[in-house]
Amino acid sequence: MTTIEETTLTIIAEETKLEGKLQLNHITRIHGTISGDVIAKKGSTVILCETGVIEGNIQGDEVIIAGFIKGDISATSKIVLASSGRVIGNIKTPSLSLEHGAYFEGNSQMDNL
Repeated sequence: MTTIEETTLTIIAEETKLEGKLQLNHITRIHGTISGDVIAKKGSTVILCETGVIEGNIQGDEVIIAGFIKGDISATSKIVLASSGRVIGNIKTPSLSLEHGAYFEGNSQMDNL
């Protein structure tokens, strides 16, 4: 018997619009638009792709921003703001990486969460 392993990747496709509070697990790639808060479980990664938009807060372990977010970001491991990423809000994380060309308007706090 052949065993098929399912991946633990969730994709929110481009042109998808979600409203409300989202609770995520494992790896999530967001290409669409979310109006509301995103909460990811410990050990998970949230990737906001270039076409992705979030109007709300993000809480997670690892957060990678290549799209646009208007809201606060809190990560227990690290936050990466890619060159195409745009953040209007506050950032709280023990490790922060900003690539050349990224836009960040807000305050940052580097604490062990």
